[in-house]
Amino acid sequence: MRSFTVLALAAALAVASAAFVPSTGQVKYADKEWLHKQEDLLLLFRHVYQKDWNPQLIAYAKNYVLKSNFHLYNNQEAVTEFYSYYEHGMLPRGEVFSIFNEVHREQAIALFHLFYYAKDWDTFYKTAAWARYHVNEGMFVYALTVAVTHRPDMAGFVLPAPYEIFPYYFINTEVIQKAQQYKMQGYYGLKKVGDVYTGVVHNNYTGWYIHTNPEQKISYFTEDIGLNTYYYYFHIDYPFWLGGKEFGLYKDRRGELYLYEHQQLLARYYLERLSNDLGHIPEFSWYYPIKTGYYPDMQYYNGHTFPDRDNYYLVHDEDHYYDIKLVDDYERRIRDVIDRGFLVLPEGKVINFTVPEAVDYLGNLIQSNPDSYDTRFYKYLSLFSRIIMGAAVEPVEPYQLIPSVLEHFETSLRDPMFYQIYKRIIHYYFHFKDHLHPYTYEELYFPGVKVEDVVVDKLVTYFDRFDMDITNAIDIEPEPYVEGKYDGFGEIEYKADPVIIKARTIRLNHKPFTYKMSVVSEKATKAVIRVFIGPKYDEFGSLYRLNENRENFYELDYFVYELTAGKNVITRNSLNFNGYVKDRTSFYELYKKVMLAYKSDEKFPLDMTEAHCGFPNRLMLPKGKKGGMPFQFYFIVSPYHEPEVVQYTGFDPVVSCGVGSGARYFDKLPFGYPFDRPIDETYFYVPNAFFEDVVIFHKKEGDVNAVV
Repeated sequence: MRSFTVLALAAALAVASAAFVPSTGQVKYADKEWLHKQEDLLLLFRHVYQKDWNPQLIAYAKNYVLKSNFHLYNNQEAVTEFYSYYEHGMLPRGEVFSIFNEVHREQAIALFHLFYYAKDWDTFYKTAAWARYHVNEGMFVYALTVAVTHRPDMAGFVLPAPYEIFPYYFINTEVIQKAQQYKMQGYYGLKKVGDVYTGVVHNNYTGWYIHTNPEQKISYFTEDIGLNTYYYYFHIDYPFWLGGKEFGLYKDRRGELYLYEHQQLLARYYLERLSNDLGHIPEFSWYYPIKTGYYPDMQYYNGHTFPDRDNYYLVHDEDHYYDIKLVDDYERRIRDVIDRGFLVLPEGKVINFTVPEAVDYLGNLIQSNPDSYDTRFYKYLSLFSRIIMGAAVEPVEPYQLIPSVLEHFETSLRDPMFYQIYKRIIHYYFHFKDHLHPYTYEELYFPGVKVEDVVVDKLVTYFDRFDMDITNAIDIEPEPYVEGKYDGFGEIEYKADPVIIKARTIRLNHKPFTYKMSVVSEKATKAVIRVFIGPKYDEFGSLYRLNENRENFYELDYFVYELTAGKNVITRNSLNFNGYVKDRTSFYELYKKVMLAYKSDEKFPLDMTEAHCGFPNRLMLPKGKKGGMPFQFYFIVSPYHEPEVVQYTGFDPVVSCGVGSGARYFDKLPFGYPFDRPIDETYFYVPNAFFEDVVIFHKKEGDVNAVV
């Protein structure tokens, strides 16, 4: 049995991704074999820029001969393709990887196939250890993360949070510099506990000390590590380059989900803007100077800084003329399909675009994913928009690249231009919806059901301190490799890092709250309840008209409920809302739990507490204001419409998000119902729906519990 030296370190960190987190309340427990695999998997992501830090990984890398083991993979053609890339030269280690670069993407897909088609765990792990040693670090982490997420036999395994793997993409330059100075100065100033040095570096958001424009007033939101992790994992679940029958992503209404997730991001972002007196998300034109600049204040591992963009940046110049023409063409083609009401496929088949279900086709066309019917004519609209606006630097040497924050999913949300770009893209989503008729009274009404009253607790937000592990940002002394000692891949002792450095930042949070609904039903029936939060007034203090405001409602909660005949009192606490995840367990705390369970009789629970597929719970509510800021909640109780595939069919919701199963959703109504279509206020106010005015107070952390 292995022996391990484990550092006990308690620190809760945040993670999240696409919503619809399975919530069954059930728990399973890991066996020894699972724990062994989980431990090995965690160590693959530790100190990824140091290929020689762990002797066992070195042994796997040096002893595994990929060329001699093609038979160990389910897809021989895919393995041959990867090896062809490898022999002719791939992106070198130390260079910056971006999935938005065509050459990088081709190589990353080939590497993903290598991981995905490994026949068993032993082949998979040896392949991963080999690749960790031989291929580019960023490409390795990306391809391995997508493979672990999509391999059915790896459901339930937990990966370290991306901000722990690559702190450079989440933390400002001076914080990384300070952590490295601690190492270079012999850990002077750090506290020593046993054999381990520990320390905390204080971190501020960019807009708190480098002022470029008013947009940075909400950098606490746009640069939040949980929010950016959420977006990163959404695109891990649904990569824009992955699709087809083999992966089944189309079963999840991926086109509609793509549009709805971005619409919800914009709505949530707008609520935060209102809380800071910023108002509507600005429009922009490719042909006029872009008012909103961005200074990321971040640096890649290899020393290159993330490109910045000046205020009033002029995009339309001779360098981008052709690129902007392409984007204009892609946008025009999307508009034409919506306005004509049909899509003609290359083989002549016609898709009706006047029916609600066509929104799924529209999302696939806009993203231009493999499940789109015509990727030749409708190409990567968002991809080209990001590249043009990012003002990335492209060196002259082959394979080199210095991408902007818009060219990484884990950093995209930091740049205010992300929201302006997607406001432009989501306009086509609403343009499509505006061609549909408003929901009729009969489509909104739930016969025999009435919401009599709703009571919502006082809503309070605050900023609290949060520590994230950035030890991966510094190199450690590697354990010496002894030739022959690990050739048999035997059991070894893992020695904890000699130093642990955390970055302490301030993050938005809210006090847990409860709402209580009083619902009367004439008979026992199954219902679906949806809850939204939206603005009450615009930035000028004017009362919003509902139809103009419908795109600004953010979905807070949704669940299935069995109504009984008579009065039903439904109580929901924000800690139990669907679609959210708590702050994620840090690497060391997770590693400690795995090892303690492996060595003792303690149980390691397998459930969705470490799920990657949920929005950060702490960002549920917008900040509000010190004296209170009015918003409105909207509640609607709808009849249950059974989905085409019963929820949780084909996957285990205790350990899996169910991506690609087609069984993630509890009903078949459109995402965003009933705000997804134009609103006719003459019959929108049905008895089974209820508006409740609320006020959100922002308090200092120490005053939160004093509020009555």
